[in-house]
Amino acid sequence: MAAMVSLNKDQCLKVAKHLKKFKIRQSFYDREFLNFNAPEETRLRTYFYSVAICHQTHKLYNRKLNLWGWEYIEHMFIQLGKSNSPFLQRGIVCSMSFSNLCNRLASLFSDDCNPLNTTLDRIGERASFLAEADYFIENKYNGSIKNLISSSKNTLISKNNNGLYEQLSNFKAYSDPLKKKSTFLIKLLGDAGLIKVKDPENFVPIMDYHMQRVLLRLGCVDVLSQRLASNLRRRKRVTTDTKVRTACIEALRIIAADSGMSIVRLNDFFWSLGRSCCHNDLLCQVGQCEKDPCTFSQIVVHDPHDICALDAVCIGKENEKYRQLWQPIVETHYY
Repeated sequence: MAAMVSLNKDQCLKVAKHLKKFKIRQSFYDREFLNFNAPEETRLRTYFYSVAICHQTHKLYNRKLNLWGWEYIEHMFIQLGKSNSPFLQRGIVCSMSFSNLCNRLASLFSDDCNPLNTTLDRIGERASFLAEADYFIENKYNGSIKNLISSSKNTLISKNNNGLYEQLSNFKAYSDPLKKKSTFLIKLLGDAGLIKVKDPENFVPIMDYHMQRVLLRLGCVDVLSQRLASNLRRRKRVTTDTKVRTACIEALRIIAADSGMSIVRLNDFFWSLGRSCCHNDLLCQVGQCEKDPCTFSQIVVHDPHDICALDAVCIGKENEKYRQLWQPIVETHYY
């Protein structure tokens, strides 16, 4: 079978060299979500639950607060965490009726707390992930996420299969074989000072739709299949994203190794760029960011912000065929 995509190592190295001049703002790691005052187990559940339901959040929006997707999830779980909400206490979620759990989730993500006005979709799926996770934590880890982490001895992969990756894969919400949610959760725990991973060399780069889109447009991954390229440009649903996602993960490994920026820090750079500057309206084409305020400028030191940070090394800036590429549109709960 002919290859559908190809890793462009030379382009990855160009991007890596360019990245060396950028720094992530310390204020991003000092934000309230990573530093709010609450019991340790409450904080652990805040991160565990918020990441568990964070996938395909294209429609999730709070008009009053002007918060989209992950930012909205962060905001709501900060409120739950700071108030030590019963929702985050052991055994509560799995003891709720499924309809009540769905209504609770819908109410959380509604401007007026009316579940009928929620912008959170796939609520049943997300609720089932939380219920299953809480039941599993209650029965295998005596109701404590801290016990889960302790049993891993702060490793991602271990000889006795007790590493964090291996244990998290038992949860439906964290079952992605390419570890997007797992790595993101562990990254948050590290940023919040709750864990220090002993084997960071085993990190799998976080790969969501924003990052795939950026890496395709940059030319770090070339699409060889004309049919796939056409589907991506037309934003047509495809049956699988595995080859594109896997190639993008390998691209980030190369970029991390040569740029000096760690795999988990690369997420902060590429995710925010794709979310704000390289989305529907491209900064390199229209001269202004799609998001206001710009997520990238909030996270990465890059002033002034009238040109894209990767303008000098992006193939898509000049080549329309690359510029029109979109991430694979797939049905997934992995990211």
